[in-house]
Amino acid sequence: MGTFYNNAVCDIYIGKSAGKKLMEEIRSAKRNVKIISPYLSPFLIKELIFLHSKGIGISLITTDGIEDFYGNYDRNINKLIIQNKHIDEEAKASRDNLIALSRTLLLTILGLSVVVLSLVFLLKEWRLFYGFVLVILLFLIRDFTVKKIKNKRIYNYTYRQLFPFKVFVSPDKKSFNRTFIHSKIYIIDNEIAYLGSLNFTGNGVKENHETRIRTTDHNAVGKIVEEVDHLFFNSNLDERNIQFWGRQLYPEPIN
Repeated sequence: MGTFYNNAVCDIYIGKSAGKKLMEEIRSAKRNVKIISPYLSPFLIKELIFLHSKGIGISLITTDGIEDFYGNYDRNINKLIIQNKHIDEEAKASRDNLIALSRTLLLTILGLSVVVLSLVFLLKEWRLFYGFVLVILLFLIRDFTVKKIKNKRIYNYTYRQLFPFKVFVSPDKKSFNRTFIHSKIYIIDNEIAYLGSLNFTGNGVKENHETRIRTTDHNAVGKIVEEVDHLFFNSNLDERNIQFWGRQLYPEPIN
């Protein structure tokens, strides 16, 4: 899909700090914010997380060049992708039974060892040491049981987004996707739209020499919203699978 709109009423800014007014209006959003930016900075992701916490609807389109993918557990991407842990109750009950069996076997091994040793020394009958054959057998059974306990999966995991976002895969020789999402579009409350060169990064909004166009033209904003919504819902572009990505981000202990 492509969009062309002529004679839009707008204002243009070229220079540094091109994102100053943009950030002011994003922070003042009353209903929703929609963003397309191939690159993001972690501290600006925090701005979106804060808006979401205030009940502002957020939708985000970016690429897999997103910063903050690697690092410690507090990275922002972990706040956007949330892990849900599910317990398999049947598997848990089975594991609990194995744990109970393991404890019973341990007590039996200890008790039988004490009895055999006591009889050997009281009766001076060394053949009673053969009783330890049973102890060894019980030990092997318990060892097998403990391994089953360790390998018994009782947790399964799914992942969800904090707010709706798409992470499109950057094109390369191995991908069928040949389209790179290079647009920078910002829509506030479906009433104000920004377009231009500035990414949603610290350098983009403040340091770089950038170009940005702002419009409140009702018809123009409507066309831009249509384009963004189409890209979000109907683009058919290759994107990061949230479940696969979640498994890369989070540990998944089985029990």
